[in-house]
Amino acid sequence: MGRRNLKGSVSIDQDKNRIRLRWRYGGKRYSLNLYTYSAPNLKLARKVAVQIESDILNGSFDVTLTRYGQGQVRNAPRHLLPHQLLEEWVTDYLNRDCEKQVDYWALRNMVKRWGNFHLPDAVKHFNAEKINERTYNRRLTMLSKFYSWLKDSGKVLQNPFEQVRPKRTSKAQNRKRVPFTENEIHQILEAVRTDSACPASSRFKHSHYYPFLYFIFATGVRNAEAVGLRVKSIDMQRKVVLINEVLARGITSTNAGVRVRKTTKNGKERAIPLSPDLAAILALQMAHKQPDDLVFYSPKGHAIDDRMFQRRVFKPILKALNIEDRDLYACRHTFGSRCIDAGLTPVMTAFLLGNNPITTLRTYTHQVSLPSSVPDLRKGSDQDH
Repeated sequence: MGRRNLKGSVSIDQDKNRIRLRWRYGGKRYSLNLYTYSAPNLKLARKVAVQIESDILNGSFDVTLTRYGQGQVRNAPRHLLPHQLLEEWVTDYLNRDCEKQVDYWALRNMVKRWGNFHLPDAVKHFNAEKINERTYNRRLTMLSKFYSWLKDSGKVLQNPFEQVRPKRTSKAQNRKRVPFTENEIHQILEAVRTDSACPASSRFKHSHYYPFLYFIFATGVRNAEAVGLRVKSIDMQRKVVLINEVLARGITSTNAGVRVRKTTKNGKERAIPLSPDLAAILALQMAHKQPDDLVFYSPKGHAIDDRMFQRRVFKPILKALNIEDRDLYACRHTFGSRCIDAGLTPVMTAFLLGNNPITTLRTYTHQVSLPSSVPDLRKGSDQDH
């Protein structure tokens, strides 16, 4: 009786002047007749045997044997983990970078935490995540697009996310982004300008940031748009500032060294008129600078870290003034609401903010000041009689 092969090993012998491979897999016997028996062909047969053994170990064995037939050793398809498939989709088909795009970075890391799961089980893993409704809906959209690609690529039969409904988001107003009143705006800017809330021992005075904060209040630009504003984007002859790029935060940090220059959120350029007071402030900021220089710098000469500014300057000033705590982004909401309150149409306000009108109406039109009265129904009633 011959010695039984070790599990997963392939034996090579001769059968009617041909080389035969024999092995066991999944409780079944397999055999494969290859080339005419000769020394050169034995070398080729050993390569096929090694390929079969490797596929058995890796779980990619081809039970149809077509990968190994006729001695043509075909490369086994790459066995990519789910998060690696996601990276391939993001990189090759969306032309994005998971290491630079925060939403895809977070999505990739979430899928990576799930491990080597069965692809159709993704919904179960996703619904177990402890994330808020907006994040859930944003990632649901991305996962559905990803699985549509997997389906088109033949990697899954169905897109399980097509039937998943978005979660209802809370309609409660975010108190951190409630617009400031006109009086609060004046108080905040005056406190920054005069350093009234700045500790006497501080090396860096709040007043250094006065032009930066004034610009944000006056234009409603996004934080990263203000941080990345360059001298060449300000047209003093036309009295406009062109917003066409940002200096975006890094994935894990907001400091100047990891920021990335990109286009605006919607990829479009917009022009914002400069008021005389803002133009005067910017003229001082632009003096003796080159076109590619930043308009606003930190005291150390770097790009401003807006998150650090918010923590060390903005919020302490609000506290000192007994103004309800807000995020720096509330300045943008303040601008949008002031535009609507001043009679600008939603379309024009949306253009100035770099949004679409629906988003503007939904997000930024907090009414800063209530009207003194509402239409009186009795006037119409009197006219009818």
